[in-house]
Order: sequence, then structure tokens, then C-alpha cells
Amino acid sequence: MGALARLRRKVKRQVRAMPRRSRKAARIAITYAETAVAVRRHQEQRHEDALSWLQDAARRSPADMRVARLRSQVLARTGRMSDALTEASRLVIEAPSARNRRLQRSLQGRWVETDATWMPNVPTLGSTETQPVAPVQPIVGRVLYLAKESMPHRNNGYCTRTHETLLAVRAAGRDPIAVTLPGFPAVAPGEDTAMPVARSSRVDDIEYHHVMPGAQHLLGDVTYDEYVQLTTTAFAREVRRVRPEVLHAGSGHRGYDIAIVGQTLAAWADLPWIYEVRSFFETTWTADERYAEHAEYYHRRFDSESRAMRAADAVVTLSGPMRDEIINGHGIDPANVFVIPNAVDLERFVPVSRADSASLELTCRLGLEGTFVLGYISNLDHFREGQEVLLEAAAMLRAEGRSVSVLLVGEGRRKAELEEKARTLGLGRSCVFAGSVPFDEVPAWYAQIDLFVVPRVPERAGRMVSPMKPFEAMAMEIPVMVSDLPALVEIAGTDEERAFVFTAGDPASLAARVAALIDRPEELAKRVSAAGDWVRRERTWEGNGKAFDDVYRFAQERHRARASSTSVRTSDLVGTSDPVGTSADSVGTSIETPGVAAC
Repeated sequence: MGALARLRRKVKRQVRAMPRRSRKAARIAITYAETAVAVRRHQEQRHEDALSWLQDAARRSPADMRVARLRSQVLARTGRMSDALTEASRLVIEAPSARNRRLQRSLQGRWVETDATWMPNVPTLGSTETQPVAPVQPIVGRVLYLAKESMPHRNNGYCTRTHETLLAVRAAGRDPIAVTLPGFPAVAPGEDTAMPVARSSRVDDIEYHHVMPGAQHLLGDVTYDEYVQLTTTAFAREVRRVRPEVLHAGSGHRGYDIAIVGQTLAAWADLPWIYEVRSFFETTWTADERYAEHAEYYHRRFDSESRAMRAADAVVTLSGPMRDEIINGHGIDPANVFVIPNAVDLERFVPVSRADSASLELTCRLGLEGTFVLGYISNLDHFREGQEVLLEAAAMLRAEGRSVSVLLVGEGRRKAELEEKARTLGLGRSCVFAGSVPFDEVPAWYAQIDLFVVPRVPERAGRMVSPMKPFEAMAMEIPVMVSDLPALVEIAGTDEERAFVFTAGDPASLAARVAALIDRPEELAKRVSAAGDWVRRERTWEGNGKAFDDVYRFAQERHRARASSTSVRTSDLVGTSDPVGTSADSVGTSIETPGVAAC
């Protein structure tokens, strides 16, 4: 028996020995103490310990709603969504307050959004019982892309792929238009929220429509399911205005969220649609690896992805490992899944010599002269990127006397944490955190790098999702080193013909490989040549445009075939009282009715 258990037994004996009138006060005091310990354990990420303390506190003082609230929060943090929602619902009934209602609504929104029986509905948009709205009359070649964000307001990898895809689709003969999620673009901090924000943007003559732009601050209390419903309503108006021939839904903030909207609108407007799976977002609800791929909430999100993929007329993804997961993990027919990889703008990313005057000036300004620069250009938001591995490897190399520096370009929530890590390792001025740089200046920052390192660590998306940055580095004739995760090994090629590979999550492996390459520059030159030839041949946006055009045609044909099959089944059931007929009718109209059952 541990010391903690002995202490608990001792306290219980002491409480039982007290006079009856004193026991209530003692129980309250003990509950306070147990709750305080639970809070501390929760803050220390020891969630299971926290739940154990809260269980004791709840058993001792079942009417204490502070215990119920904290327990609901800890349960949600660990992905036990049904238990968290049950506790929050009891909380609202027994201790109604605005704060408790917000907690309950938030949890219920996550639950409803991932419920297999729930779908948003499309409002009638002006129709009446006697005058229904006419169906959408598509414009031949018109594509409506449903995006979470876009240029010129964001310049991240997501927006780059979206924009380059739209340019390539236009070059292939289509007429693409994009619409972004409600509230985007958000008003920058410090700006007047009352000032109007443009409802559309035009970049390289690609049109982006913004729904409720600048209204992000008004959407803070909107739950996940409410936001999906709002998006559906807003995008339905865009469908009627734009009159697309095909809907193209990209991954949303949770992946499946925009796909749910696309599925609903496609059924309502009788349009083919494709789902472009940019990543696997099932684990992004937490950074805690103990729960990320195991909790109830993970499985609900995974199942939501599977339903969206099955509903789409075609699924597009970025790499072979992603396609394998979609087929084998989500159970999607291989015939309906296509790989259209990330690519590179060969006119923008061209080799730049570090001896160039502008490049040399930047080198001196950063203090990188005379060192072998290990660089990575990426966001600093998620642990999967593994920047710590790169920092630790650099510290090992410097301890061996190697003149090595690190250049990290990008912003994100973990920047301060990584800066502290660099200080702890004693990297000092040999580690440069450049922050976010202007879009047009990115190639100049690539030119500062002697070896571009992708240090991703084993994590669901990290294992399978192919990043865009290695292709840009290859186009600029910068040698590349990647961790041995499936999506990255695919980029490196057979026998490391295009990039070098090290053991994921192992800074010693990375340091050893870098040390060997510093002494063998001819190996770097060999990979640079092979990688450059490959990206110019296999990874161009122009090629992607033709591939998307083929997928759109496939989706249109499959949509017609599915509609024909449904029509035949429905006609076979006309005039019968077979309960299957009733079921078919209910499925056909479920898009138009709110998901009351899910509530």
C-alpha cells in the first residue's frame, strides 16, 4: 500500500471518529483538499490521477458542482466525450449558469458533429410550398472550391496548395472559384472590428469569396455543429450564385468538417463532389500522445472522416502512404482514391548561390557565415514537426567541434518553447529563429541552408502526410535529409536516391549522418542533381492540373452512375409497402431535415 492510500485511510478513520455534527464540515474540507490536488494533477498533465481524486471527491460530496465541472473538463481533455457530456449536462441541470451552459454546449457540439445520424440542413432560400426554388443550373467547366482559408490573407502550405491547384485547374481548361469559411479573414489584433472587410479577394485572377469576413470575434461561442450548419447555409448561397458543375472540398480545421458541408450541398444541388484529404486530423484535438490515437473522441473523428470519404464521388490525397491509409484504414474502394501530390513552382523556386550579393548580405545579417547551416522552414505549432530533434543534433555536432548552425523559419504556438530548448542546449547565436517571412522572400531564406532537414517524429499525420517544403528545397538544389517515416521515405526514393534518411526521433542518428555528409560534399552534390531532375519531371503544378481535370471527369461519371442506380432502386419500390422503401425515402430526404435525433 502506497503512502497516499495510507493517508486516505487514516483520514477516513479520523472522520468516522468525529462527532456526527462535525463530520459534514470535515467532508467539505476534505473535498476541497481533494479538488485542489486534482487541479494540480490536471495542470501537471497527470489526468488519470486527477480523475481518481475527483472520483473520491464526488463520492464524498456528490452535490459539489465544482467537482462535477472539473471532472467534465478532465474527461474532455482525455477524449472521454460521452462521460464529459453526461457530467456537463448534469451540471447544467443542478447548477445552471452561463459558464456551465457554455461548457455543456461546447461538448454537445462536438458530440453532435461526429454523430453518424446528424447532417446539417440546407434552408429553402426563398422557396415556398407553391413555388419551390429551381434547381441549380451548372455552368459547364465551373468548379467551386470549398476552402478554410486563402491567399492573400494567409501564406501557409495549405493556401499555397489551394492557390496553385486553382491556377493549374484553370490552365487545364476549367473555371475555378473558391469560397472560404465564415469569419475568414479575421480582423488583425488591434484593428477596428467595425471597419468593413472585403468580401472577396483576387490573386493571379483567381477569385476568392469570403463569407462574413472579419466576423471571427462574433463566432467565439458558436459550437462545432452550429458552425458547420452556418457554413452550409452560407455556402448554399454561393452554390446558387456561382452555379458550379463540380464541388471540390478541401480538408477543414478538423478535416471532415468541410467535407460534411460538401456532401450536404452536393446532395441538395445534385452535383458531383470530390474530397481532397490534405492530412489526417483525427489526432489534432490534443497534443497528448497518450490519448491522441486511442480516445473515444479520436474514434468518433476517425469514423466521421470515413463517412465523408465514402460519400464523396472521388477522394484525392497527397501521397502513397495516405492513399494506403484511406483504403486500408478507412475502407474506401481503391478505384475511387487518387494521389495528386504536392508540387513546386519551378519559376519561383530556382537555385540561388549563397555567394550572390543579396544572399551574402542576409547570411552576414543572420550571423551564419562560415558555418554549415541545417535549416527547416515550417510552422512551429505541432510537436510532429520534431524541431527539438534538429536542435539536439546540432548541439551534439557542436560538442564534437563541428561548425554547425540551425535556421528555423516559421511562426507558431511552440516558438517560445523551442527557443527555451535552444537556450538550454547552449546553442546561443548558432540557432536563428527567423519567424514568419514575406511570401516573396522565402526563396532567399532557402538559399541560406546547406542541408534542409525534415525532422518529423512518429505521429499519425507525420507518418503519412507529405509536406511541400522538401520539393521546394529540391527545386532550389538544396540537399535534403528526412526522418524515416513512410511519407518522407517516399520522397527520398529507393536507396536514398533523392534525399538522405535518418531514424525518426533520434538526434544521435541525425547528427551522425550530418557529420558524415559534411566530410563528403560529393554525396550532397549527387543527391541534389537527382532530386532536381525528379521534381522538374514529377512534381509540377501543371501536371497536377491535368490530374485534377481527370478526377473531376471521374467524379461526374460516378455521380451519374450513382444517381442512375438510385433511380432504378426507387422505381422498383414505387407502389409497395416494403419497409425498405420507407427507409430509402428517409435517406433521400435526410439532408433537408435537422439532426434532432442527435441532440
